[in-house]
Amino acid sequence: MELRERDQELKDEVLEVLWTELVEGGLDSIDSEEIILGEHGPADIRILTALAGQGMINLEENKVALTDSGFEEARKTIRRHRLSERLFHDVFEIQHDELESPACRFEHMLIRPKLEKKICELLGHPKTCPHNRPIPVGDCCHRAEMRTDKAVVSMSKLRQGEHGVIAYVHTRDSEKLKKLMAMGILPGEELSLERRFPSFVFRVGYSRFAVDEGMAEGIFVRRTEEEQPGEAETVPEED
Repeated sequence: MELRERDQELKDEVLEVLWTELVEGGLDSIDSEEIILGEHGPADIRILTALAGQGMINLEENKVALTDSGFEEARKTIRRHRLSERLFHDVFEIQHDELESPACRFEHMLIRPKLEKKICELLGHPKTCPHNRPIPVGDCCHRAEMRTDKAVVSMSKLRQGEHGVIAYVHTRDSEKLKKLMAMGILPGEELSLERRFPSFVFRVGYSRFAVDEGMAEGIFVRRTEEEQPGEAETVPEED
């Protein structure tokens, strides 16, 4: 049974409710009448039947449970939703009680893996949403954790003359995050540190910037393989 676009959104909302109630709530199943989709009220039986037909849920005697494939789809859906909430809260300063609507609309754009990865990297692979609920780990988060601390370091730890690629930006200060984004400090951009004192002076592309230590601490850089600690050319500090 094919779902129309609006039905797809309702399907995602059902999966989010099931993840919250079953996986995080520790239940095996939930009564179908207890699946409340915000302003839309109880879930339409048509949506539940469609999900059952797709093998996402087991629907027996009005009891709903996730299948293995439904568990994985719900995990991806709740991850996209909570990343969206984090983005709107941290970058656009949307308050907690106003997050749901824009996050619901934006999360459907994150179905594209590359966009989801970029948003997650931009936010520094956050572990929780603004409501302090866990964000399921993505592939990009696993890869970031597997890299050694020596490979990815805060720019404040780089020596003068070192360079690398921006891995992610990590700060809970929305003003700092917006300023860094406006400067073009984004994951994947090449960065080279020219000076450490009295401020951190660095280049990204053809642009040159100066930031204080607090800002520098939030920019994480992946050193190039040929330039690990102890191998960077020393450039004399300017007075």
